[in-house]
Parts: sequence; C-alpha cells; structure tokens
Amino acid sequence: MKAVFMTAYGDANCLEIREIKKPVIDDNEILVKVIASSVNPVDWKVRRGDVKFITGSKLPRQLGADYSGVVENTGKHVKNFNRGDEVFGMINAFNGNTYSEFIKVRENQIAIKPDNLNFIEAATMPLVGLTIYQLFFQITNLPDEAKVLINGCSGGLGHIAVQIAKNLNFHVTGVCSAKNASYAKSIGVDCIIDYNKENILAKKNTYDLFFDAVANTSFKEAKHTLKSNGEYVSSIPSFQNLVLAPIFNLILRKKNKKLWVKPDAENLRSLSTLIENKIVKPTIEKVYPIEDIINAHRHSETGTVVGKIALTIREVN
Repeated sequence: MKAVFMTAYGDANCLEIREIKKPVIDDNEILVKVIASSVNPVDWKVRRGDVKFITGSKLPRQLGADYSGVVENTGKHVKNFNRGDEVFGMINAFNGNTYSEFIKVRENQIAIKPDNLNFIEAATMPLVGLTIYQLFFQITNLPDEAKVLINGCSGGLGHIAVQIAKNLNFHVTGVCSAKNASYAKSIGVDCIIDYNKENILAKKNTYDLFFDAVANTSFKEAKHTLKSNGEYVSSIPSFQNLVLAPIFNLILRKKNKKLWVKPDAENLRSLSTLIENKIVKPTIEKVYPIEDIINAHRHSETGTVVGKIALTIREVN
C-alpha cells in the first residue's frame, strides 16, 4: 500500500511516498480503507521539528491525524463496527500515519461518518472538530454569553470554533486578514480585528477566553486582555503550557489552559450530531491528491488557508 513518509526534518521536500505492507490488526483493532485525510498545521510542525520535545526525533516517520473511509476488517473483539461501515476519526497527531491507504485503529478512535458529509468533507473534521468540542465542553469554564477572541478565526480550527461558540451564544471577536473578513462574518463572527492594521493585544480586561488557534502569542503577552477570571488557550502545547502553567493556575485567577486533543469516540459522536444538525459545517479551500502532498504542505504553511486542506487517498467507487 502507499503511505507518505518524512525522511528528514525540514521543508516539504522531505516527504515521499513509499510502498509498505498493509497493517495487520489484532483482536481489538479495526482496519480502515482510507479514502481521504487532511493537512493540519500540526502535521508540518512535526515535519519541521518544531515539536521534537513531544515527538522525539526518530526517522523516518509518517504523518497525518484525520481520516475517513470504509471498514475493511475488524478484530473478533470489536462489537460496534462491521465491514463496509463508512467511518471517520483521528489518531494522535504527534504519532500520525493517516496519509496512507490503510490504517488500523481502536474503537475509541472512530465513529460512523455523518450522513450529510461526503468522505472528503468528513476527513477534514475530526482533529479540528474534536479540538474545539473539547475546548468548549471539557477544558474551559466560561460564563453565559461569554466574550471570546479567536485568533485565526478563518482557519481550520478557527472556523469551527466560531460556529460552536455562536451556537453557545457567545460573543465572538475574530482575528483575520481583511480579505477574509466577509467570510468570517458569514460564519458568525461579531467583531473583526484585521491583524495587519490592529494590535490584537491592545485591549485590556475584555475577554473571557483568548483562543489562539494559530499559536503565535503567549499567555504572558495575552493575559492583560483577559477578564479577571479569563482563560487563555493555545492550539499548540508549549513547555510552559504543559509543565509550568498547571502550577501557576493553582494561584492565578487568570488561567493558561492546556489543549491537548484526544481521540474520543463519544466526542466524535457528539460532533457528528452537531454536523448532522447543521450547527457545524467544514469549509474546504482546496483538495489535493496524496501524490501532491508536498504542495499540500506548502499551501498549508502559507498561513492563509480559509478552512481546511483535504487530501484524497483514493477515489470513491
């Protein structure tokens, strides 16, 4: 089967497609024929070596967290899935391998694909959808009608965060470029900050949540923008966020919360309900075939993507 590998840490040219053996599942695993995946910024941050403190430095390695596809086979202890089921899900992005024709997963990493999404659309949702679901329903503790700032509101994480925040009746300030302002308004953003013209850190004591979906600020820089019990969350864990913040959070009213998305089948099913009820809808800027993975990564790295970049692994029959 085909699979994408990174052979070094660096630019997108270190990616190559190899032929490897199809995974062999154990009694508790599910073999999925992957139809589509997607590119998330964490993928190329792993590729560049930005998060070696989490991933280690072993090479070669595979990439990719999101997938959609069809169940090919199941282990004898798997009870809730059958051959032919249309599914979607994610694996840990720091150990990714979904840029491949087949993957093996466990039942806590998979759910039935939402009926109203095709395979390509479904493949763009698990990582960003679970991240934002866990952000709002498990990690933060926000008041009614909270005021939230979403830095990168038109991107992959941001456009999902806006939709769920608005469904929760939050007031959303979105940070994006002027060319994406109309799109941001169309998905529900109440107030736009154009980062090319305004300092997103200028306001004081304004937000209940500062969500940095593009991870280009720090708690130290942003904490003055928070209300007295406000919370700061960045999309990419840092050493400070993982190790020091839990200690300081014990004594500080303003919190630096850790966001480490976890595969979770129950959360996936809840996300599916939001999708099927048309509360959340993915935006896809471009679809690349897996053979063009280098250009897909280069496109994602521009930082200008509206919504998501999808990857087709194989054609839908």
